[in-house]
Amino acid sequence: MPRNYQRKTERGKWSQELLETAIKQVRKGASIRAVSKSTGIPFSSLQERVQKGVFSEPSLGQSPVFSRQQEEEIANHLKVLANMFYGLSPPDLCRAAYEFAERNGIKHNFNKDSCMAGRDWLNGFLQRNPTISVRKPEATSMSRVKGFNRTEMGIFFSNLGEVMDKYNFSPVNIYNIDETGIGTVQEPGNMAPKGQKRVGSVTSWERGKNITIICAMNAAGTFVPPMFIFPRANESNTGKRWTTWGILLLLKKRLDQ
Repeated sequence: MPRNYQRKTERGKWSQELLETAIKQVRKGASIRAVSKSTGIPFSSLQERVQKGVFSEPSLGQSPVFSRQQEEEIANHLKVLANMFYGLSPPDLCRAAYEFAERNGIKHNFNKDSCMAGRDWLNGFLQRNPTISVRKPEATSMSRVKGFNRTEMGIFFSNLGEVMDKYNFSPVNIYNIDETGIGTVQEPGNMAPKGQKRVGSVTSWERGKNITIICAMNAAGTFVPPMFIFPRANESNTGKRWTTWGILLLLKKRLDQ
């Protein structure tokens, strides 16, 4: 079906609420044909749903490649992979859908040359499964992924609870520290005359470096002025590296001041 298809008829415009009302009228004694004329639901559709007791909405056009249960399995698998920091991209999902249909012997009209499902299937899948969306993930290092597990988090909160019970810190003395990185090169604009071959934008450098920013705030709302960590010109001369303990000492000195 074309992506910008426009309906040309009024078939299947009735809603599920109208269908439920029509079935209730039939069960109260009204004839199916009379209810069909008053509600605008086709006689055959209303008769079939009354006999089977199904309150489903009308379905027009070609049926989806996968059943509702199969698409739920695919959606749940995507959620599991995303929670494991191995989310799939749209092309990966299209390849997985093609392989899923091939291995299970499901009849499909996917592209056999590229071994991928098409864009129309992807858009329909996202519409039928609103719990799945295309998101840009945040790059996460392998060490952080390995450390973010139930065992490590349990140890952390257990130690935190013991320290809190022992020293009874006030909100003023509880600080949360986080770091982020910013580039030293501005983001260039992307508006330029059409047809121009070379497009440039003035920046401070062509290849910038990342600067680390450390921010800290306590539970009472007081914050420490942010600390900027600039890259060294020659790391081998000093032989020193920034560590978490060193950063905490610098923050303590600022607090004491």
